[in-house]
Amino acid sequence: MHPAAITLKKISRLSGYSVSTVSKALNDKKDINIETRATILSIAKKHNYVPNYYAIALRKQQTKTLAVIMPHTSDKFYGHLLSEIQNMTFDLGYRLLVFQSFESIQKEKDCFKIINDGSVNGVLIITTLNNECLIEKLEVENMVPTVLWKLSQPILDDDLILDEIKMYFNQLLDKIF
Repeated sequence: MHPAAITLKKISRLSGYSVSTVSKALNDKKDINIETRATILSIAKKHNYVPNYYAIALRKQQTKTLAVIMPHTSDKFYGHLLSEIQNMTFDLGYRLLVFQSFESIQKEKDCFKIINDGSVNGVLIITTLNNECLIEKLEVENMVPTVLWKLSQPILDDDLILDEIKMYFNQLLDKIF
């Protein structure tokens, strides 16, 4: 069993400084004394402190998470798409959630319902289906910026794939920012 992750409160207790001071030191705020910062950073490093991503997202009201819904990931074409999307997502400092619809309109709806709760900043839906009902649902109920990429057939040219991914990804980013 792994030991519990160290929190700001635990670092506060170990260092003797307030949680606020610990937070400021870990976030490199300039109003913290150099020696205080060094003490706190040393304790954090010793205990392998990792910031609580979800607490930060809640405080900032931005998850820095994007989602992609795609037919499946086992196909070479979709695997290549996913790899490129993940690279672009990581380059922006975002996380990526991946959902597979298995080419089912109902599963696409279910996936979208899961992520329409504020847990992601944007969604790229890649589909091969003629799913006008999902498009209507997105237009009426959607609270999350969404881009729909409707593929009629896989793209075979690697350069064209990259251009298409960038185009749809940038459309999504334009909706988010």
